[in-house]
Amino acid sequence: MRLKRYGITLESLRRDHLEMVRLWRNQDHIRKNMQFQGRLTREDQQLWFDSLDMERNLYWIIRSNGYPIGLIHIKEIDDELNVGEAGIFIGEPSYLHMPQPMLAILFMMELSFHSLGLGLLKAKIKSGNQHAISFNKQLGYGLLPNQPEGFQYYTVDQHGFDASTKKLRVSAQHMYGTETEVEQLTQLNSIGSTLIRGVSKNDKYFHPKFI
Repeated sequence: MRLKRYGITLESLRRDHLEMVRLWRNQDHIRKNMQFQGRLTREDQQLWFDSLDMERNLYWIIRSNGYPIGLIHIKEIDDELNVGEAGIFIGEPSYLHMPQPMLAILFMMELSFHSLGLGLLKAKIKSGNQHAISFNKQLGYGLLPNQPEGFQYYTVDQHGFDASTKKLRVSAQHMYGTETEVEQLTQLNSIGSTLIRGVSKNDKYFHPKFI
């Protein structure tokens, strides 16, 4: 499945992406902000991918003008609590301070709230990672209280996201339009089907175009 909005394409993670993702993940600028800071082997990456519950985890390669630049996810989706965990890393250093990471995460969060219908997103951030903290505060995230130093959870609901990102989304829509392209390449599982139904149901928000 490929979804395109704001000049960004989110392409469902496949096995043939894994070596590229592993090489990204092993870079120093990414490892230093991860809980596991060791270098991943090919076997580590394969075992991780094989262990994923595809009904609770959505991972996408981020592409800009067709070029892969990073990985983004909504993982550990809990249907009962109506919550998921968001995350992103940019594997191509030249894009770290470009607008594409913000555009990608805006799109992913729109899908979370307006398509999947999640009530809450959480993000785990390393204490002292001021760039990530500032980035997430722009998206409406706030720190959960009474957490020890280390890796801490920030959360945001749809209202907080919509209010905090209104100007960003209006600007992105002015530059790139409001249309969302949807390309279904393979048979979808239930979480993928739920995502596409949500995009279709909220047609006035996503303006979907199926290709």
